[in-house]
Amino acid sequence: MESITKIIADFEKRINDLQRDNEGMKQALLGVSTSVEVLSRKVSMLEEGLAKKADITHVQQINKQSEIIKKINDSKSVEMDCKVGLSLDGRVVAESIVEHTADSIKCGVIKGSELNETR
Repeated sequence: MESITKIIADFEKRINDLQRDNEGMKQALLGVSTSVEVLSRKVSMLEEGLAKKADITHVQQINKQSEIIKKINDSKSVEMDCKVGLSLDGRVVAESIVEHTADSIKCGVIKGSELNETR
């Protein structure tokens, strides 16, 4: 059987090894924690930049839409044709074609409705 001093010496060595491992783990964890903090700051900066970019893109889209609407409102109607027909089954059909000079906009509208007959 081993002597008690050898057993104690072995335990002391193992405890010292565990303490060194513990210190190494603490240092590694501190390094990982610092890296996570840096990455978190970078992600926040990227999110802010993306939000600003989205806002700028949205404003540009609204601006473009308002320019198109202004062109339509400022343009003169070149031609307007309308045909109205009444079928034997009581349907009224109206067909309209409107052309504008702004960006060659053409609209075709066909609307139908049935007549209600009262006797």
